[in-house]
Amino acid sequence: MNSHVQSALKTAFQLAEPSLVGPLLTRLRAEVRPLLGRGEELPGRLVEAVVASGDRELCAALVGNSRPGVCDTATLLRVAALGDPGLGREVYRRGHVEAEPGVQAAVLAAADPADPGWYAPGGLVEMLLGEEGKSMLGPALKGPFPEVVAHAVRLHVSNLPLPVVLDACESLLAHGGPAALAELADTLDRPGHPGLLALLHEAAAAPDPAALLRSHRAPGEWTDLAAVSVLLRIRGDMGRDAGGDMGRMPVHVPLDWELVRREHERRPFRTGKLMALSKWPDCPDDLLLEIFRGNPQWSAQNAARLPVEVLLGTEARVGNERFDVDALIRRGVSEGWLPLDRVLAEAAPARKVLAALEYDHEPTRKAVAELVAPLGDDPTAWLTLYKRLRRFQGSATELVAKVCASAAARRVTAWPDPLGPGEPGKENPEGARRIFLELFGCATEETQLALVPHLDMRAVQHLFALGKPSPRVCAEIVAVHGTELAAHASRVVLVQDVIDGLLDRDDPLINAQLFEDYRLGQQERVRILAGVGRGGGVVPVHDGLIGSLRNLHLSSDRDWLMAGITSGDTKVLDVVLDRLRLYTEAGRLRLVIALWERQGPDAVREFLTPARFRHNKRSWPARTQRAVLDALDAPEGLKGLRERLAAEEDPARVVALLRNVRNTDEPAVYADRIRRIVAEGTELPWDGLIRAHAEDPLPTALLRALVDMYDCPRSLLLACLAEGHLTSDEWWVGSALGRGSLPSGDLVQCAHPASAVVAYPSNRYVRLDARVWTQALAEARKLAREHLGSNVEAWAVALRLLPEFHGTVPELIATAGAVAG
Repeated sequence: MNSHVQSALKTAFQLAEPSLVGPLLTRLRAEVRPLLGRGEELPGRLVEAVVASGDRELCAALVGNSRPGVCDTATLLRVAALGDPGLGREVYRRGHVEAEPGVQAAVLAAADPADPGWYAPGGLVEMLLGEEGKSMLGPALKGPFPEVVAHAVRLHVSNLPLPVVLDACESLLAHGGPAALAELADTLDRPGHPGLLALLHEAAAAPDPAALLRSHRAPGEWTDLAAVSVLLRIRGDMGRDAGGDMGRMPVHVPLDWELVRREHERRPFRTGKLMALSKWPDCPDDLLLEIFRGNPQWSAQNAARLPVEVLLGTEARVGNERFDVDALIRRGVSEGWLPLDRVLAEAAPARKVLAALEYDHEPTRKAVAELVAPLGDDPTAWLTLYKRLRRFQGSATELVAKVCASAAARRVTAWPDPLGPGEPGKENPEGARRIFLELFGCATEETQLALVPHLDMRAVQHLFALGKPSPRVCAEIVAVHGTELAAHASRVVLVQDVIDGLLDRDDPLINAQLFEDYRLGQQERVRILAGVGRGGGVVPVHDGLIGSLRNLHLSSDRDWLMAGITSGDTKVLDVVLDRLRLYTEAGRLRLVIALWERQGPDAVREFLTPARFRHNKRSWPARTQRAVLDALDAPEGLKGLRERLAAEEDPARVVALLRNVRNTDEPAVYADRIRRIVAEGTELPWDGLIRAHAEDPLPTALLRALVDMYDCPRSLLLACLAEGHLTSDEWWVGSALGRGSLPSGDLVQCAHPASAVVAYPSNRYVRLDARVWTQALAEARKLAREHLGSNVEAWAVALRLLPEFHGTVPELIATAGAVAG
């Protein structure tokens, strides 16, 4: 089925009035059927209509839909309640796949054993009789088919507790009579329970067989079918050693752990099968420890939780097998089943525990802040902790206590083994350094300020790069350790708050280093190259930045260098003119005006010599040279240049400049011209472009280039939408929808063809929040109500016209309404 038609069908059921859904399903049955089982997301009202119809073929297709949430447990239960033999087999199998024994039980509860359909070739009875060693038979132990019950008991009698076996035998009696029970007793080779065979023979001959069986059944044990199915799933399906496929374990089913323990004693679970039980959040600690001893690595990664004891004493070092204690601590603390206070107080060694914590986890930060609080703002205590951390074998709490109890004479007074700053971006903190940095980040700001003078250069660099220091702490670091170190530290990846704090210092060296940070905005680069401080005043451009400008890769960082055309600093302009060609008269004039305003006409005359004009003749055509030289000789030359710049930026002139691209219909050529104009400081005259398009439509290729601009106005977006066919290659449409420049209702009203519009929201490349489409659905629903109403034939016509229809959605719906009368 065409993907556009699929999308249209789903949309139709979203738009139609509730009362129309059923008739629409009947009318479009042939079209809907392929859609149901394709693993597609479906409208809830369509699913509801399919189940309500009771249509066996449609329900079977729906049950086969593997998309999560489409055919949920509630839907499966409703289909099961239909009691249809053909559907029953598929629903029963789906219930097994989804680990929902209640669904399988519902199929059996609705089944009429007198209906031969259940016994048909390939039917449910044949499927269950062919099962060997599968937990699919669990719900069938109480089913209405005696041959299936007997088969399940023979196969799994040793896997099941005695009460479950006796319940199954009672069900066998109810549907097959004493003869069936006697036959089971005669064919049961391995009963698995002492005295079971004798009991079955006795019951088969007793006046009241069921009463006899019930008298031997322990009351209240294993009465929950779901728990029995879980047990059989673990006994029968789990792999021998590796725990099998745990993805579908129904951990929502409550288990009686005392009964589970007794089953483990009666017939011990092998390690692989026992591990399945560790998925339950309330699995008892004694079983978890047994599982952990059997397979530490698997348990640490996959158990729903583990007791704290696995981190204490020798439990974490079972045999010679190593496992990731760090990951275990992170999991346990973040998921809440490892109490952090006990981990800090009892787990050891401290360096291993502290290194494993996630410090972005707020409860963890709070607990660590309480841990280090006794150290106060005493630098010697912190330095002593740092030095002892490497070899201390006790817990984190014990380490802090020992440091606090140390006599002043035994405390460390200077940073142990100090290091200078490492190579930017290459040196990440490891071991005790990283732990110290994390502990520092959890301390109070007053403590951090007290420690700053005692940090070595490497610690300062790491603190800037990864420690997220507050503006006050940043200022203290720069004051104590100097601007050069702060600038060096700024070469690594910093958080935005730290970048802002460093920029606020208006230091030339720091500005030079931060200029190359990719997160710096273009306006900040313009400001830095212009030599203007964040707080006003002049901040000279550092010589190191001039060297960086000469080494920029123009293929990727051209705009960074272009930020210097309004600098007014001759060192910056030297590099700009040596490395860049200025394409627009406005850009050239802007450079001259900035230099004149900052340094006066003499500086312009000295800088823009005839020799430089000749050297940069691509940037300085003859008319520009004459304009500059004439202005230098005029009494109000600067004013004249400003007037000339204003004329160059007149909207009509800019529009003409954009239009004047000959012999091309390639948007990339127009986009290149737009980029040059904007990069050299001229803002696009959107109002002028809108007027120009209304008077004489802009070339389609120019429109395609303009809509890629972030601030392109809605009217031009709509114009471009109306010009071309909507396809998944139109990336600008998704971008404009995402940022709200183009309301999704406009897509419904203006875009074409209609089939592409209907399919657009489900396109795999278009990942937009569902709320974006609210207006589009409202608009489409209004159109459908107006033109199609409750006329089922009109809806069918619209869907059949859709694949070949070239117009918009409103045109399609109006045409369908007219055709259907």
